[in-house]
Amino acid sequence: MRKELIILIVLFSVFLAMGCASNTGNDTQKPATPPETPATPPETPAFPASGKTVEITIQSFAFNSDSVTISPGDAVRWTNMDSVAHTVIGNDFSSGNLNKGESYEHIFAKAGTYDYHCSIHPSMKGAVIVK
Repeated sequence: MRKELIILIVLFSVFLAMGCASNTGNDTQKPATPPETPATPPETPAFPASGKTVEITIQSFAFNSDSVTISPGDAVRWTNMDSVAHTVIGNDFSSGNLNKGESYEHIFAKAGTYDYHCSIHPSMKGAVIVK
């Protein structure tokens, strides 16, 4: 048993030494190449980045204001001021649950009227008009 252990240690040492020595003095290896960069730049939005943000508070179980008019590329930010959770749900956007003090922002790129509501409290409704 002791003899096999010594042979195993010697073989391991030889293989380890061979592995370390195989790369020394070999200057013909190519340096590691960096990962390729994409040929096209990342996609930019079709609207200006300088759009304004309109604030809507959620308070007393209502969207204040319940209707806003903005331009394409503008954003609306809803902030829940109530002590209970609310949501902001439209056909093309969804906030998930917003607890007190949390906000949700959505950028509206195209003209149109976007109705929304709170899925927890269906009587809460509003509209974003994009012109």
